[in-house]
Amino acid sequence: MVRLAAWCLALSVVVSRAGLVVHELVGHGLAALAVGGSVTDLHLYWFAGGWIEYGGAEAWSPTAIAVVSLAGVTVEVVVAAGLAAWNRRRPALALAGAAWALTIHAALYLAVGAADGVGDGAWVHQRLGGARGAVAIPAAVAALVAAAVASRRLGAALIATLPPGPRARRVALLALALALAGGAHAALVVGELQVRPDPTYARVMATERARSIAREVAAWRAEAAARGELDAAHERAARRTIAARHQARRWGPWLVAAVALIAALGLARARARGHTPLADRDLTRAGGAAAIAVIAVAAIDVAARAIW
Repeated sequence: MVRLAAWCLALSVVVSRAGLVVHELVGHGLAALAVGGSVTDLHLYWFAGGWIEYGGAEAWSPTAIAVVSLAGVTVEVVVAAGLAAWNRRRPALALAGAAWALTIHAALYLAVGAADGVGDGAWVHQRLGGARGAVAIPAAVAALVAAAVASRRLGAALIATLPPGPRARRVALLALALALAGGAHAALVVGELQVRPDPTYARVMATERARSIAREVAAWRAEAAARGELDAAHERAARRTIAARHQARRWGPWLVAAVALIAALGLARARARGHTPLADRDLTRAGGAAAIAVIAVAAIDVAARAIW
């Protein structure tokens, strides 16, 4: 079980780091260049996400903005399709896992973004207004379907790596392995965000409601300072009043919970055939690939800071 947890953690690191580079540089970066813009800044976290900034964006048409905004998730889906095709020719659990992970991430990220105005979906949220469900709902359905199918297919292969025994015991061990891997990856992400906070990333990943409140509070502070009435008590009261005017429901946590529940149900119903333990070389390759992926992302981030 520990070996499986280590393998899953390594694979999640590889997929998330490679996916981050593809999403930001290949997706947003190339799209910005294609519409006549330029890349003016880039920041990649070692374990968390990242952001990219453009030059010339103020002159882009709505179509160009849409292309650049959605290029990241689009490229993720394209890469996932390529990995799936590769997996059909040369079946490998890592390839299948990477393909499904990228597909689910792209769909869920777009759904949450469109619903709450987070990340890449912020443009959709703002542009479509009350009609944003036309994007959020299909994307959410796609994420749910992908999670259901992936959990059944990958679950069977993952259970097969565990020692033979009662099915309920093997499913419980799989759940524990995935919880350990997911918890370790989440700890790396949260820890890095605490150690290396970045205001731009925080703003990009904030909801539209949070950004609206922040803008109004900043405007209130400027006016209060000009009147000489700025103090902590008045600011707290103003923040409460402003927040009360923005009561938009958050859909993101519910969407993430729904995808997690569907995946858990799929894993619970998965049935393994035989026993195919993880080989030592599988763990070594996964760990080595994870280390290389983190080093590569760190190198790109350092290079970006030197360039811009």
